[in-house]
Amino acid sequence: MKPLIYLLALAAIFSISACETDSYELPSETLQGKLIDPEGEPLITEQPNGFRIRLLEEGASQFYDFWGKADGTFRNTKLFPAKYTIYPFDGPFFPVEPVERELNGVLTVDFTVIPYAKIQASIVEEGQNINATFQISKAAGAGKIKDVQLLVTKWNPNVGMYCKDWNVANDLSGIPDVDIQNTTHTLALPGVLEKGVTYYARVAVLCENTLGRYNLSPITEITVD
Repeated sequence: MKPLIYLLALAAIFSISACETDSYELPSETLQGKLIDPEGEPLITEQPNGFRIRLLEEGASQFYDFWGKADGTFRNTKLFPAKYTIYPFDGPFFPVEPVERELNGVLTVDFTVIPYAKIQASIVEEGQNINATFQISKAAGAGKIKDVQLLVTKWNPNVGMYCKDWNVANDLSGIPDVDIQNTTHTLALPGVLEKGVTYYARVAVLCENTLGRYNLSPITEITVD
């Protein structure tokens, strides 16, 4: 009988241990900030796959990454207090020098990034057409300007390369970049507009890069009365 008594006692101990409440505190420190270009303008990306923030805790060997937002901001409220090396990556901009910061509470870190290209665009409705007039400027050292597109969605404000109902593209790979930058470009989507509908449009330009990330103009909202 003794072995049976011992087994029952051990089972009771394990049962009590399993019911104990986990006393470990969940991570609750906050890292937030934004990406801006050298002129102080927010870096415009898209969702998903706009850019990521990379963290490396002091003494650790494993990186921790999380995605930023389309407006160039980022925020993570579930981090442990520690000293981290921090930098943005995986976006349409040149590599950024990492910074070291102590995280304890709420930490705000802003980064200045150099986008591969910038677009100054005017997007308007003309009858049932959407017409875009724009200029492209490329950063020194960026890859060849390959492609430019006018992107449009119906109702959805998250217009981008992964979210578009219509698009029209212009292949620029055979044109010298200096000529591209000295030209005012136009793209049009004819016959797409309907009354009572809201549309969202932007221009996207691709400078050759490993990840194939596009730089984007701000979103233009068009409501057809």
